[in-house]
Amino acid sequence: MSAEYCLKDYIKKNNLIGVEVASAGTCAIPEPMGKITKLTLLSFEINPSKHKQRKINAKYFDEYDLIVAMHENHQEFIKKHFEKEVPLFDEICYNKKVSVLDGNELMPDWQDHADTIKLYTKYTIEFIHKSIPMFVKNMGDFIEK
Repeated sequence: MSAEYCLKDYIKKNNLIGVEVASAGTCAIPEPMGKITKLTLLSFEINPSKHKQRKINAKYFDEYDLIVAMHENHQEFIKKHFEKEVPLFDEICYNKKVSVLDGNELMPDWQDHADTIKLYTKYTIEFIHKSIPMFVKNMGDFIEK
């Protein structure tokens, strides 16, 4: 979700035309956006308040030229359910097959480390925001012609 909003913001600020962005997860459990996520995005003057969770489905592979996974688990889910190979966010940005982990993936006992998870969440969103120019620069290399 953070990558979606950071990318939309970059597209708008750089007047890029013809780029449509959406996000979808491997599960879409209705839950409120985390406070740190919202505050960090707002610190970049990005308002994510209209975000609606969606679960990825087969139609996205026809509607979008590029599907991106943040984590290897997401790649595996897509391969298993849709028989598609998709690149990782860091692979597009930095040519590295590295996952962007959610806090619960980083620390299985994340509930016991609230302060650490808050810092990690903020860092992760800042990393995504900083990486968007590289993503835009390189994304064409990952779109099938």
